[in-house]
Formats: sequence, structure tokens, C-alpha cells
Amino acid sequence: MNILITNDDGISSQGILALERFLSRDHNTYLVAPLKEKSCTSMALTLFSGMRVEMINENHYIVDGFPADCVNIGLYSGIFPEIDLVLSGINRGVNMGYDVHYSGTVGAAKHGALHGKLSISVSSVRIDPEDGYEREAILVRDFIKEYSAKLQNDIVYNLNFPEEIRGKKDITELKWTHLGRRVYREHYIKKHIIGGVSEFTLNGSELDRLHEEGSDFEAFENGYIPISPVRLNMTHSEELLRWQMH
Repeated sequence: MNILITNDDGISSQGILALERFLSRDHNTYLVAPLKEKSCTSMALTLFSGMRVEMINENHYIVDGFPADCVNIGLYSGIFPEIDLVLSGINRGVNMGYDVHYSGTVGAAKHGALHGKLSISVSSVRIDPEDGYEREAILVRDFIKEYSAKLQNDIVYNLNFPEEIRGKKDITELKWTHLGRRVYREHYIKKHIIGGVSEFTLNGSELDRLHEEGSDFEAFENGYIPISPVRLNMTHSEELLRWQMH
């Protein structure tokens, strides 16, 4: 397969390099990533202004833009051959539950799915581990080998790796889950500038979750590797039907 690998942590992140290192043994890999970190940018695109795209070597490019820009460049600029799979990650930190709406990692994969490509997003709770995400990259390689023929093009398959994987510590420990529900509480620091003008700085978020059976949070906390199929069609079917029947 021709695999486009991207992320939201930037070109020098260990996670993206680990994916390339292990997947390039069996596939054609093409790396295109943001020039610098673009976390929490969802599916943002650069419009009405140019982006600088720099070739590092034949199959490596950096883009002065967002993760979804990187996918767009990889798919439509002509620098790579036809792409079969968009792979986004490995993110430094998990992307579970409602966090997927914010995540640049998941956003890049969603952009791939939106344009008809098999799409996988990968995140890990480990931050810059000593093995350089070798463990996760090997398991992603195994997952693609085992499951790629069964995946659908209009879905994002969202993988998250816990600190310690239970049991055999391989892809038999995957658990198919639904997205859990986050509870957010935000805090801002306010700095008065002049008159009615103030500067507000987001000073972190308190994250909680609802405890639900079968969620990605539950599987993750029990040492499984949760994988959640995320659809693009966000229509609330039950609510639509309720009003159609009204």
C-alpha cells in the first residue's frame, strides 16, 4: 500500500518517525507533517493564503500549515502517487471520547476519510518514551496487516495505547469501543489591558468523564487498546426521526 503518514506534533516527533520506520518495511510510506506543533486544531485548513512546502527528501515534506493541510497536500499536490491509507500519529497523549472533536491528529485522519481514503489515527499515553514509540508502531503495523482489508473508507479508526497493555500485549488485546463522554471545566487567567480590553489566557482544563460500559475510557483503564470507529456523518438520527414524526 501507499501510506501517507502525518501528525499534529511536527516533523521531528518520535511518533511519526517510528511509524515510518516500521511501516516502510512492508509498504511505500510518504511523510508530510506540520513545520511545528499544531495540536488541538481539529480539521482546520489554510485558505486564501499560501503555505510553504519544503521537500526534505524524495518522500519527506514539511508544511507550514495544519495537519489537515498536510493531508490535502499529500493527496492533491501531485508530489506523491495515489494514496491508499492516511495514517495520523503517533500522538503524544491520548485522544479519546469527545476529545476527538478538538484533536489535530484525529482531524487529519478525518480529512483523509472525508476524501475517500482508509484512515487511522493513533495516540499513546506515553510521552516521548525511551523506545521512541517502537511498541506502538509495531502494533500499528500488525493491525494494518491483520485488518486493513476489512476497514471502510468513510470511517476513522481511532486507536489509543495505554501505559501498560494487558495479557499478551499484542493486537489480540484490541477492544472495539464507542467514544466515551468527556466532562470539561475550563479556567482562564484575565489580564486587564486598558478600558474594556482584557487578555484572556486558557490556563488548562479539568477533564472528567462519565463512566460507561463499552467506552474507550473503560477499555483503556483496564489495559486494553481501545479502537473506536468514528463516522463522518454527525446527524443525530434519533433526534431527526423524532422531529420528522412530530
